[in-house]
Amino acid sequence: MWREILYKLNIEPITPDSFKIFISSLKTIMKYTNCENLKQLELLDAPILPNLKKLNSTEADFITSKLAKSEISINECQILVQKILPQGNRKKFAAYYTIDQGTNFMALIARRYIERSKKRKIVLTDPFLGSGRTLTTAIQKIGTTRLQKVWGIEPLSLPAIVAYASLLKATNGRKELISVIVGDAFEEIPRIYSSLSSAKQTELPKADIILTNPPFTRWKYLEKGYRSYLLEVISKLNYKKFITRKEPSLQILSMFLCDYVLNDGGLIATVLPASTFYTIYGKGYKSFLRKKYGILGVVSNFSKASFSEDSGFKELILVATKGYAENNKRTLFCELNDNVEELASAIISGNMPKYNENFVDLYDLPRFMELNWLAFLGKKELVSIITDIFKQGLKNGTLGYWDDVLGDRSIVRGVEMYGPDFFFVPNKYWKVVENGQIIRIQDTNGVELSLDSGFLVKTLRKPSIYSSKIEADVNTFMLSVPPLKFEELPDDLRHYIKWGIDSGAAKPAINAYGEYWYSHVYRQITTKRPFGQVFIPDKVDLLFKRRSVFANYTRSHVAASKNFYIVKDKNDMIAKLLVAWFNSTVFISMLTLFGRKISETWTRLLERDYLELPVININSINRNSLVEIITIIDEILDRPLPPFWNQLNQKYRYDLDLSILKAINVENPEKIIDELYKFFG
Repeated sequence: MWREILYKLNIEPITPDSFKIFISSLKTIMKYTNCENLKQLELLDAPILPNLKKLNSTEADFITSKLAKSEISINECQILVQKILPQGNRKKFAAYYTIDQGTNFMALIARRYIERSKKRKIVLTDPFLGSGRTLTTAIQKIGTTRLQKVWGIEPLSLPAIVAYASLLKATNGRKELISVIVGDAFEEIPRIYSSLSSAKQTELPKADIILTNPPFTRWKYLEKGYRSYLLEVISKLNYKKFITRKEPSLQILSMFLCDYVLNDGGLIATVLPASTFYTIYGKGYKSFLRKKYGILGVVSNFSKASFSEDSGFKELILVATKGYAENNKRTLFCELNDNVEELASAIISGNMPKYNENFVDLYDLPRFMELNWLAFLGKKELVSIITDIFKQGLKNGTLGYWDDVLGDRSIVRGVEMYGPDFFFVPNKYWKVVENGQIIRIQDTNGVELSLDSGFLVKTLRKPSIYSSKIEADVNTFMLSVPPLKFEELPDDLRHYIKWGIDSGAAKPAINAYGEYWYSHVYRQITTKRPFGQVFIPDKVDLLFKRRSVFANYTRSHVAASKNFYIVKDKNDMIAKLLVAWFNSTVFISMLTLFGRKISETWTRLLERDYLELPVININSINRNSLVEIITIIDEILDRPLPPFWNQLNQKYRYDLDLSILKAINVENPEKIIDELYKFFG
C-alpha cells in the first residue's frame, strides 16, 4: 500500500526508504504542531505538505499505524533522504548535503555574527535548502529569540518535507517563523521579489544570514533551454557583467542569486567547489566579491577534500559580509579541523594573533597572485619566497608584467585542426621520405606523393614529444592549403586530399567546415601568424614525472598545434632568455602556486593569464647578466635531462637558477635557492 500512497501524493522516489522518511517527517510535524491525527494535519496551514485528502480511509489508517511504529529520527532522515535518490537525480539536482563538520562551523559563524550584530531580529535563509541541515544546525546554536524568519527553497518534495519537519523541531514548533517552498530558487525568488504583493515578499523577506551549499551541476549537463533561462534571470538581476565565460558555472550564478536576497551588511557562509577560486570561470565572481563584499574567510577541510556528503570535489567554505570592506580587508585562509570555535571567532573578529600569518589582503594583490587564491591555503613558505622574489624584481624593474614587457600580442595559441591524421605529416598512414623544397611522403602501401613545401608548415605537434630537451627537434609538418578550388590544386595534393576523404582521416574537418574544409589550417596561419621560437605547453603535470622541461625552444621560427602557446616576434637572444626564465625553478614554483588547477596535479594557464604574469624584463637586464644566462642555457639546450624535480641537485640547474636571480637583482640569491630546493626536496 505504501507505493500507492507515495504515488498519490507525488512523492519520489517510490521506495520503502522514501515511505519511512515520509512517515518520520509527518510524525515530527504532528508532534511540533500539536496535531493528534491526520484529520488535524489536513487542516494545518502548511503548503509544503502534500494533499492528504487524496488518501482514502484505508490508506489514512495505514499511515496512522505506521506513525506509531516509526523509529527513524528526523535527524537521520536529513542525511538519508539524499542517499535514496536515483544517482541520475542526485547528480542532476546536486543533492550532496553539507556534512556535520561544515554545518557546525557555519552555525558558529552565524552565532558569532549575531553576537556582534546590532539588528534586533534576524532573517536566516538557505535558498538551496536540501534537507535543511545548514539552517537546523544554526538554529540549535543561536536559538529563536532573535529570529524574525527562517526560510528556504528546495526543488524536490521529500527533502523539502524533511527540511520543514527539521525546522519545526529546531524551533520547538515555532511554525510562524518558518517558510519552506518546493520549487526552483531561480524561478521562485525572481517571481516573489518582482511581485507587487507585499504579502508574498513577507513570505520570503530579504536575508541577514545565508548559510548554503548551492548546486554544482556542470553547465553542460543542464538542458539548453534551462541554461538560457538562467542567464536571462541573472541578466535581469544585473549580474551579467560579472559573467566572464560563455559557459558559467551554476554555483556562481547561485551566488549572484544569494546576493540578490541578502541585505546590506548581511553574512553569507557557503560551501563552494575549490575551482571557483582558481578557474577562469570564477574570475568574474572574485572581482564581484572584492567590489561588493568584505571577504572574511576561506576555509578548507583538513580531514577530507569536501564539506558535502559523497562529493567528489575539493570544496571550501567562503565567509563574507555584504558591503565593501573599507576598514577590514584581511581574509583568513585556514584549514578546519578541531579548531571550529576558535576559527569562527578569528574569522568574524578579523583579529587573532595565533592566525596572523594566515591573513591575506585580497584587495591589494599583485596581479600574478590573482590567478589562484588557493595558493594561500598551505605552502606558506613557498608563497613567501616567490612573493618576495617577484616584489623585488618588479620594484627593481628587472621583472615586469608580460603585457608591459613583451606586449599583449606577443603570445598566441597554436593552430586548432580537425583531423590530425590528415593534417599532420608524418602520421600513422604516411611518413616523410625526403625533405627539401619538394617533400616526398609515402603511405603504408608504398604509394609516394610529392608535395611542394609551400603547402607544409614545420610544426610542434604535442608537448610529450619534446619533453626531455629544451630544444625541440621538429620533424612534423602541418598541411596548409589555400582556399582554391579542388581542380586548381596540384595533382599529388589532390590525390592526398582524396585519400583523406576516402579513408575518413579528414572527416572531422569535412563535417566542421564543408567546402574548402582543407583550408581551415591555412586561414588560421594567415590570421594568427603562429610562429616563434619559444613554446609553452597548454597544460602541465606539476609532478613532472615524464617531463624534464616546461618550455621548448627552436633555432628557427616554426608553428605549433593548439597544445602550445607561442611567444611571437622575438629574436634568438630574447628567445633564449625567455626560455631560460620559463624553465627556471622560480617560474615553475610560481606555476605550482598560482596555476589554474584542472586536476589534483595538472595545471594550466590561459593566454590572458600569461599576460598577467611577471617575466624577466628583456629591456632592463644588463648585458653581462644576459650573456651569462644565454651561456648557461646554450650548454643544456640539446641535452636530454632527467625529470624536472630530479634536477635540483645538478650543477646546471643551480647555475641557471642563480644566474636568473642575479639578473633580476634579488637580495641573497644563494639563500633563496637553498630555500626553494629545500622546500621541493
